Amino acid sequence: MEISQMLDLAKQTAKDLGFQIRQDLLEGQRGGVCEFGGKKWIILDVGQNSLEQLHVIGNALSLLEKLDQTEIPVVLREVWKPYVTQAG
Repeated sequence: MEISQMLDLAKQTAKDLGFQIRQDLLEGQRGGVCEFGGKKWIILDVGQNSLEQLHVIGNALSLLEKLDQTEIPVVLREVWKPYVTQAG
């Protein structure tokens, strides 16, 4: 699977887990996670490459109180291992 396909899958997975996704050109500011209006947001810097954005999403998952490994697509489990094992 190509990295762009993995990023699309990662975005959908994050949405399925309750995150809203915002993509913007942050001009040197780092993307990340925040909560606003009772919703969890992942802010992605479109100036970053796909792999960097993929890791921002994985890091956001580490903030979830409970995360079942089965909620993560198999193709993303290895990439997100450092983040998912921290969750919960």
